[in-house]
Parts: sequence; C-alpha cells; structure tokens
Amino acid sequence: MKKKLILAMPIIIAVLFIDRLSKLLVSLNMHLYESIPVIGNFFRLTYVTNPYAAFSLRFGNYYTMMALTVIAIIFIMFYFVKTSYTPFKITALSMVIGGAFGNFYDRLVHREVIDFLDFGINKWRYATFNISDSSVVIGVLLLIIFTLINEKKNL
Repeated sequence: MKKKLILAMPIIIAVLFIDRLSKLLVSLNMHLYESIPVIGNFFRLTYVTNPYAAFSLRFGNYYTMMALTVIAIIFIMFYFVKTSYTPFKITALSMVIGGAFGNFYDRLVHREVIDFLDFGINKWRYATFNISDSSVVIGVLLLIIFTLINEKKNL
C-alpha cells in the first residue's frame, strides 16, 4: 500500500492543484458566460458553472448529486486499495481520484462546478469541461487500455 501511495499522492495533489488554480484564475479574470478565443472558434475559454454531473447530466437534486459523488469516490478508493500495484494502473486511478475530489470540492463549497474548456466548430460545441473532468476521462481511458492489453496477454 505504501508503494501505491508514494506514486498516487503526487498525482492526486497535482491534479487538485492544477484544477483549483485554473478555476480560480478563470473566476477571478473572467465574467460568467464570457468566452475568449484561444485557437479561433475551435478552442475557447468560456466561463460557465454546472450544478449537474458531467456534460450537464441531471441525476436529481443537489443532495442526490452529492450522494452519488461520495459513492463514486468510495468505490474508486476501495478499488484503489484492493488493486495490485501496477504503476500504469495506479497512475490512472490517481488521475480519477484527483479529478473526482476536484469537482467534489467545488460542489461542496460552491454547490456547482466551474467549467471553462470549450471545444467545437461554430454551433457544434462539445460540453464545456474543466481539468478535473479531463483527469477523470483520461484516467478511465487509461484503465480501459490497461484492461484490454492485459486481457489480450491472457488469451
């Protein structure tokens, strides 16, 4: 377990730090709903808030959302404790944990999450998201890749 924590803690802390810093910079330097082009119309910084789950999916009221978030964090932490030490897998899980805690903090303190990464072409836009969301998605994709590679080895 100690070996897992030595690898996991810097990743979790880095995700939380970058997420908090980016959200703080956006909230201090932009007005709500303001949009700043970074790469033309393709990538913009757009300051919005989201009281719901990822991609603005609604699974109930604030308390339901908080309960689901806590259950997800407990499940991920349990999986982290029970999983064997594999640097790739621990890195991926740490990214998911850091991202989950980043958005959980926002929901706990502000009752909503700050989103600002906005990609798309003209009116076809992807859901606006943040660093925590990115970390969770990348971590889950890495876990899927890890699982597929291991299953292929076991065939």
